[in-house]
Amino acid sequence: MHAFTEDVAATPGVKDAFTAVEAAFIEHSTPRIPDAVRMALSTGCPEVLVVPLFLTVSTHVGEDLPGLLGLPVPEHVRRRLVAEGHRPLAPGLPVRIVPVGPLEDLLYNNIMRRTSLARRHPGHEAVVLCAYGSAIHHERWEELMHALRTRLMRGGFAWADHAWVGAIVGMSPQPLAQTILKAGQMAGVQRVHVVPLLMAVGNLQTLTIAAAVRDAEKRGRLQVLYEEDAILPDGDLAAQVGFRALEALGLFPSMGTGGAKA
Repeated sequence: MHAFTEDVAATPGVKDAFTAVEAAFIEHSTPRIPDAVRMALSTGCPEVLVVPLFLTVSTHVGEDLPGLLGLPVPEHVRRRLVAEGHRPLAPGLPVRIVPVGPLEDLLYNNIMRRTSLARRHPGHEAVVLCAYGSAIHHERWEELMHALRTRLMRGGFAWADHAWVGAIVGMSPQPLAQTILKAGQMAGVQRVHVVPLLMAVGNLQTLTIAAAVRDAEKRGRLQVLYEEDAILPDGDLAAQVGFRALEALGLFPSMGTGGAKA
């Protein structure tokens, strides 16, 4: 995440328009988002722009982030955050959330970039997406996966499918190894790409998904193309974040330096 932040800061025009570009987190890592905003405001920044990089359908995006930033949310959300040990910002501070862009577009572009070097004849290749998902927002996740699968096939792949990994693996349409085998059995498919839709590399890639790939290869004698990678790093996504921030200030990279600071 910190390397990604450096890539955002390197976007043309960003260093001229912003005093600093920092990474912050909701949980598990530091600095926490409210603390990072407090620090920025304490140094004299007139406004802080927050670009969510969750790339998920989740409560984090819809409730937690605005609640932590002191933006309007139902009172029960704020009470829950406090009960969980968070220190939300007071309402009324100069903070704005800047959406990074349509989730489907960002993920599709990321998938196509990550498979670009291994693709040979997409019309004879399939893609299996591995996503963490959400029990609360399961229907919306399924809709997103269906949209991505349709788009990948329209983009030239012979077949696309998905399976859930992590906490909601039990809600998967079928186990990951079986999904890979099914993809390999589709008409004309000779190779299967397995792509984790996870932000960073962890045990899911190196243990869970890798084991399913080995199982599918053994059972189906398939050629499975799998890298233990993640959504990040992604230079195009970093540029997108930088562009969105500049756009929020009414600036664009081609306009050179700007007077606004955030």
